[in-house]
Amino acid sequence: MVTIAPSEAARRDFVRRLAAGHRPGGPLAGPFYTSPEVFQEDLARIWGRYWLYAGHACQIPRPGDWFTFAVGSDSVIVVRGETGEIRAFHNTCRHRGSRVCPTETGSSRRLTCPYHAWSYGLDGQLMMDPKAEFGLDRSQLSLHPVKVRTVAGIVFVALSDDPVDFEEAFSTIERKLKPHGLERAKLAHKIDYVVKANWKLVFENNRECYHCPPNHREYNLATYDVLRDNAVTDPKLKAEMEAVVAETNARFRSLDLDEGDAESAMTDAHWRCRRSPLMKGFTTQSMDGKPVSTLMGDFKERDAGTLRTTVFPNFWQHANDDYACASRLTPIGPTETHVRVLWFVDRDAQEGKDYTLDRLLPIWKLTSEQDWDICRWNQQGVSSSRYVPGRYSTTREQNVAHFVDWYLREVVK
Repeated sequence: MVTIAPSEAARRDFVRRLAAGHRPGGPLAGPFYTSPEVFQEDLARIWGRYWLYAGHACQIPRPGDWFTFAVGSDSVIVVRGETGEIRAFHNTCRHRGSRVCPTETGSSRRLTCPYHAWSYGLDGQLMMDPKAEFGLDRSQLSLHPVKVRTVAGIVFVALSDDPVDFEEAFSTIERKLKPHGLERAKLAHKIDYVVKANWKLVFENNRECYHCPPNHREYNLATYDVLRDNAVTDPKLKAEMEAVVAETNARFRSLDLDEGDAESAMTDAHWRCRRSPLMKGFTTQSMDGKPVSTLMGDFKERDAGTLRTTVFPNFWQHANDDYACASRLTPIGPTETHVRVLWFVDRDAQEGKDYTLDRLLPIWKLTSEQDWDICRWNQQGVSSSRYVPGRYSTTREQNVAHFVDWYLREVVK
C-alpha cells in the first residue's frame, strides 16, 4: 500500500485549524505533540526560520576544525577558516549531493566528499577546475552557504536566507556574556540524550519551576527559583527574595556586571539573557555551592551569580563564574527530541587538577535527567485519547503560556 503524504497546503491548513481552536491560558491540544503533519510544519515554520544554536566556537579552536549540526533533512557544516573566521555550509556536495562530511566532527585543510573526492576549501570554494569535464565554472559549484553568527563564543546558524531578526538579542547576549570568556573556554564534557517527548514539551518544561519542589531537590538548594515562585503568594517569602536580589545586585555592581532581577520572564518574544542570584552560601551551581573549577574569562573574584540565556527554539545555558552548562535541542520526530548537554570550563583548566567531572557534572546531569523523565511522562499523558488541555497557573506558569503563544503565532505565519 502506497502512503501519499499530504500536500504542504493541506498540512498548513490542518495546523491553522488546530491553532484556531486553542483556548488561551492552557496547554496545546494533543495533535500538536503527536501529529506528523504538525511536526513537519514545526520544521518549516519554526526551525527553518529562526536562528538555531549549533555549538560553541571553542569546539573548533583551530583552522580546519569542523562539526556538523543536523535539523530534519538538513545538515550544516560549521568550520573555522584559515584566518580564524567561522563559516557554515550546507553539507551536500555540488556534484551528486552526497554528504561532504559524513561524521559529526573532524579537522582537515579541505572538505572532501567521500563519494567522488570533490574537495572544497575552508571557504566553501571548489578546489578543482570542472570546466573541461563538466562544462561549468568553478564559481558555480561552491558549497551552499548557511548564515552563521558567533556571539560571545556561541555559534548560531539559520537555515533560511531571511531568518527572523535577532540583532537586539545578539547585541545583548554579546555584552552580558562577554565576561564569562566562552570564546576562551574548552568543552569539558558532553552527554547526548534521546528524550521520548515532543520538542515543545521539553521546552515547556524548561520554562517553569512549578515542578521543581517535588522533582529537583539538588537544583532547589542552589537557586532561588522556588523561593521566587512561592513568594508570589507569601509576603514573608517576597521580602526574603527581595533581600536576596538587593544583596546580589550590590555584588554584581561591584564586579561591573549587569544587575539581576526578581523576574524570570523572557527579555523579548523568544529570548532572554539575565543574571540571577544563587541561594545564600552558594558561589556557583554545584551540589554544595562551592567552586568546581578555576575562574573563567575576565572574572577575578567568585560569586557572580548565574547568567541565564534562553533562545527559542533550541537553546538554554547557565553560565557561572567557573563553568557554563548549555543544552541544545534538536527535533527527531513528533515524539522524540535529541538533547545534548555540554559543560565548558576555562581552556587552561586541567582535569584532575583544577576540576573533576564528579564535581562538575552532577547538579545539571541530575536535573536534566529528572526533566527528561518528566517530559516522557508528559508525552505519554498527552498522547492519551482522554487528554484534554487543562489550565495554566496564573502565577507560576506564565512563561509556559508565553512560549505557547509565541509558538502558535509563528507556526501559522
